[in-house]
Amino acid sequence: MATEMRKTGIDVVGDVAAWGAHFCLFYETKEDLLDTLISYCKSGLESEEYCMWIVAEPLRIEEATDALKRAVPALDRTWRIPV
Repeated sequence: MATEMRKTGIDVVGDVAAWGAHFCLFYETKEDLLDTLISYCKSGLESEEYCMWIVAEPLRIEEATDALKRAVPALDRTWRIPV
């Protein structure tokens, strides 16, 4: 039985073999973290997957939400963002 490849949205990780696969991220700046997590969440949303982002320092909820809205313009119309 073939396992469907999942798109991560993260170039250095590429596609992963199965849902639930794990990887670790080290980052230097808040911008590095945002770039990676926005790409990851955007890819999941575009694949119609459920996505949950628990925000912790150095990010604030407002920063994460604003960055995701810029990357996914239809976010407010398509998905619910609980805060």
